[in-house]
Amino acid sequence: MRQSRLSLIILSALLVIGLFQWSITPAQAGAFTLNNNSGTTSSPFFIDGEPTLVMNGFDLSPLNLGGEVVIDVVTLAVQQSVAGQPIEVVIYEDGNGGSPIDATLKYQFQAFIETGGTAFITLPEPVRTSAPVVWVGFYLPNGFRFFGDNSGTSVLTYWAWSPGTTFNLADLSSAQILGPGDGSAPVNIDMDGVARITMEVTPLNESGLSGDGVNDDGVPVGVQIDGGDADLSLLSNYPFCGDRLLYDDQDVRLSGRLRFTTHCRADLGSFSPGTFINADDLPATVPSYERRGFFYEVFVNGETAMGSSEEMLVPVTHCLRPEQGEVPTAVIGVAYGAPRAWEILPTVRYGEWVCAELTHAGFLSYFVPRTGEEPTLNADLYFIGNPNLEALEQESSRGLLCGYRYQINYRIRNEGFVATPETLLRVQIINQRTGNVVTSVDITLLPILPGDTVDLNLTNFVIGDTFVGESTITRYIIDPNNTVAELNEENNSYQENSGLILFTNRC
Repeated sequence: MRQSRLSLIILSALLVIGLFQWSITPAQAGAFTLNNNSGTTSSPFFIDGEPTLVMNGFDLSPLNLGGEVVIDVVTLAVQQSVAGQPIEVVIYEDGNGGSPIDATLKYQFQAFIETGGTAFITLPEPVRTSAPVVWVGFYLPNGFRFFGDNSGTSVLTYWAWSPGTTFNLADLSSAQILGPGDGSAPVNIDMDGVARITMEVTPLNESGLSGDGVNDDGVPVGVQIDGGDADLSLLSNYPFCGDRLLYDDQDVRLSGRLRFTTHCRADLGSFSPGTFINADDLPATVPSYERRGFFYEVFVNGETAMGSSEEMLVPVTHCLRPEQGEVPTAVIGVAYGAPRAWEILPTVRYGEWVCAELTHAGFLSYFVPRTGEEPTLNADLYFIGNPNLEALEQESSRGLLCGYRYQINYRIRNEGFVATPETLLRVQIINQRTGNVVTSVDITLLPILPGDTVDLNLTNFVIGDTFVGESTITRYIIDPNNTVAELNEENNSYQENSGLILFTNRC
């Protein structure tokens, strides 16, 4: 296509026009909804005189699947139908984009639209195509009224008719009038937008079946889809989650009819799960994923889906802005369930943002794929809270007393998706003036499972009798010998001023 505005939106993301929606034939929808529209406002257009073809062009190249797709549902936003009058639904393959005058008719069938709203028309026979550009059209009778968005003059919608008569839909060059609705001749209609026509598609692999790297609905997961350019200005920030997270509040207000509201709080990383719900759906070519960036929790007030406290009544679009170097590969994940586990969502990239349809409330973050050749484990050990020394004898509660016993309390978490091997925790009392070690002990850390936190203690830690009366530091070091190649080696230690070592009769 000649326009970069052709954008892929997952599951009708960002398309909210506030119309009553209905379906001619109930059926399972396709994996993706391809949609050229933007904004929430619409203008009506009418057919006057002879039957007229109105169609939108869709560029399939952003899917980047290198194979066929199946088209099974098309939609048209209708203001007023013509009762009892059939329409013709047509799908064209276009090998070169630009004008559809040389496009090939792939499919045609007759349907009836009896009322206004967004007409979901399930194709009696799903259409398979590998064409780079597809045109979806409706040959409409006199008096029919449909909606277009107000996104600005565009050549994404074409009109075709022959004054006073019909024309051959199998040969678009037979139409006496054919051109875009951008105000130019010969159509001379400036829509100042794009017709609200969409199509739903499911990608196929070489065997003709959904497979490696797709979920049960055939939707690619784990590998980012390039959506080209899109206007995200209609999306909103949550009050307490910064400027790197956006959501579509119109999904809540219009699609959800305010039966629920979504809210957010940020950075609860210590609760991040270490497993994936849909691990079997992820590409076999990607050994694992690392969670990166901020960690959010999205929660819902109001109604939820029947039988679930986490599933939303309608999906709500959420977009994250990854760090610059991670934009090309980042995918979005949500963690929910009991116990919670991550689900990698179908993710589309628009510029520096990655977007997905959030179906469940839960933890939200983004992930980057690993190659399997990284020198580090997909794991990170760090302290939860502050480790401390606890007095075991009443007199030793006055401070650090040489010769007295203390208990070391610590909580260590494995933030990652693989278990860590056995390593050590080193606890040292250090003279602040000289840096010399007064007392040191190594505690064996058994393997910690991904996403787990161990809460342990060691009794019988005895303070040494050197440098009595001088200030000290207590230092705690995870993996002091660097036997575990972690994602982050900078968060393995904690230290605090621990006061003077006091002289006792046990020194």
